[in-house]
Amino acid sequence: MEGPLGSKGCPFINVTNNEVNNYYSAGPPYVIHIQDVIPLSKRWSELVPPTYDEYPLLYAEMFAYSMAAADSSLKHQLIKGLYTGCMTQWPHTHGKGELEALKTSAKSYASSIENARVGTADMDGGASTCFLPPLSPPPFLHYCSRYSFVTPYSDSGKNAQSDTPNSHFFAKRRVDHDILSCGHDYLEPFHSKKHERTEGGQKDWNVLAVCAVVRAINFAKKKGCETN
Repeated sequence: MEGPLGSKGCPFINVTNNEVNNYYSAGPPYVIHIQDVIPLSKRWSELVPPTYDEYPLLYAEMFAYSMAAADSSLKHQLIKGLYTGCMTQWPHTHGKGELEALKTSAKSYASSIENARVGTADMDGGASTCFLPPLSPPPFLHYCSRYSFVTPYSDSGKNAQSDTPNSHFFAKRRVDHDILSCGHDYLEPFHSKKHERTEGGQKDWNVLAVCAVVRAINFAKKKGCETN
């Protein structure tokens, strides 16, 4: 490196906020030309340690990627609306019909979980079945560390607080590594009697994220085991 991050000797110090937002605030999936992969990856790996020294948290490597791309003048063509997750909610259009469908879809799944018997996991429909029309599923779902919701499910802006909540959630670090094994039980949302953390803040989307992750895993497992 030519200088510490943020110093005048830093190669990308002159990149503007507008350029960052338009070209470098990128996340996976990436489509990169083969001739760009090696130099970008090399610069990325060089910038991760000093970035972590300045920002010793989870997203340091993501910031380092953006800096490596800017330092390499490798502008990205950003595609909006390609994926959703805890950092980007869905739908992006905010059309009235879609927003109503978002609430209806969330209510439908939350009610099905509230009334389901243990051991009756969703397995016949994939992630797209979580989204009722006119709400279309996003092409990609970011499987963040955790999504959660509480039952009984409220139609208001926030879930009602209770001393004895029924929390249903997906936590990727709790999923067994052999979940796709045909001898393993199908995945069901995890359950607890305490308030679980909600990622992204939008409660309806948290419900559909749980639905999409659980149904996607179970659908893939069912299809794979049927062919064996």
